[in-house]
Amino acid sequence: MIPSLRKYQDSEVAQKKLAMIQFFDKHGEIATKEAFGADRKVISRWRQRLASSNGRLSSLVPHKTTPHSLRTPNTNIKIVEFIKDFREKHPLTGKEKLKPDVNNSFKMCMEIV
Repeated sequence: MIPSLRKYQDSEVAQKKLAMIQFFDKHGEIATKEAFGADRKVISRWRQRLASSNGRLSSLVPHKTTPHSLRTPNTNIKIVEFIKDFREKHPLTGKEKLKPDVNNSFKMCMEIV
């Protein structure tokens, strides 16, 4: 989404997009790019979506872009606890120094279990 549209409600976003399309038709690509930050490809995508819905303004309302299914992390809980404890004791330690300790800790956990 264009950053200038993030502060509006969904219906207002659709109205602003329509206003940008009309501005583009009247003033051209360069003026639209300078005024709104929207280039020709974005405007033509909005125009196409508007035309395919027979001019309904609701077609310009942004839709969700999150994936339908998200991967769940499958990290061993003991490793996560070890990293949290280590970070609390040594907050400025980088991941390069932490990785060997995590590997050793994980091997010890697997031997105990």
